[in-house]
Amino acid sequence: MIIAAAGPAARLLKNVFPDNDCIIFGDYNIRYSKGNHLVRTILWQIPKVLFHIVREHHKVKSIVKKYNIDTLISDNRFGLWNRKIRTVYVTHQLFIKSPTENRMIEKWLQNIHFFFIKKYDVCWIPDLQGDFKLSGTLSGKSTIPANARYIGLLSDFCDGPPATMPRYDVCAVISGPEPQRSIFQQLVMEQLKKSEKKAVVILGMPAEEKICTTEKNITVFNYLPADEIKKYFMCSEIVIARAGYSTIMDLVVTGRKAILVPTPGQTEQEYLAAYLKHKKIFFSVSQKDFDLDTALTNSADYSGVFVPCDKPMLQKIILSTI
Repeated sequence: MIIAAAGPAARLLKNVFPDNDCIIFGDYNIRYSKGNHLVRTILWQIPKVLFHIVREHHKVKSIVKKYNIDTLISDNRFGLWNRKIRTVYVTHQLFIKSPTENRMIEKWLQNIHFFFIKKYDVCWIPDLQGDFKLSGTLSGKSTIPANARYIGLLSDFCDGPPATMPRYDVCAVISGPEPQRSIFQQLVMEQLKKSEKKAVVILGMPAEEKICTTEKNITVFNYLPADEIKKYFMCSEIVIARAGYSTIMDLVVTGRKAILVPTPGQTEQEYLAAYLKHKKIFFSVSQKDFDLDTALTNSADYSGVFVPCDKPMLQKIILSTI
């Protein structure tokens, strides 16, 4: 197996799969501004994204030839299809939310996305096949492409929740793009220090070695492998995290309660946080309005949800489509 990734994801995958070849791919480097110009900031970057799509499509041709690849799985990267091999596209976000919630823009984005999806042999949607969709209208808004298949939830935490007595009041996972990641980290750390809550904070910053520091009531890790993150999920009363879909799947397969704080300007996260709050599953609050004590009080009215992974069924679906 050969891994291709960029930035922090590449460092993380190298730590998880040290014996595998790792190809460094260029990142899309989408920036999220600090102020009130998020829409303009993102729209101005569309030409750059299209350039990266074309470049990665040409790059994958040489990679396929060099490594004699027969199957390629793309995690939401538009340009990695190749007609000479079997290609799979993975996404939960078939229907892209526009920053302004403009229906014409969203239809335009959907058509572009479907154009790229149809270039692949199959599209895996990591969501549930029934009426309830964990990603809401992102994966189940209307007719999906003919090559798309729901494959169930994907998580490193799929072994089921063990019975664990809580040892921490809060587990906070700090992740996402800069500068919002650092802003969120400072916000959470300042409020945890003022509280009497016993907390563990996982910064999600892959490095060569795991670093642990302790200050007052807070234990901080620069990063943790998946099995250790699960351990801290399971021994904490509640998790504070971004509203990224991978994190949401981890929360659901472990049945944890959570407070979601979407990354400002990421329309997908903002939608997921609002959708799951409306469903009374996870409490959510915007970053600018985040107050630890208020969020912990309000989260008592939200139940969380537990959906066990069906690994045999997942493997059967995946193997039947590649």
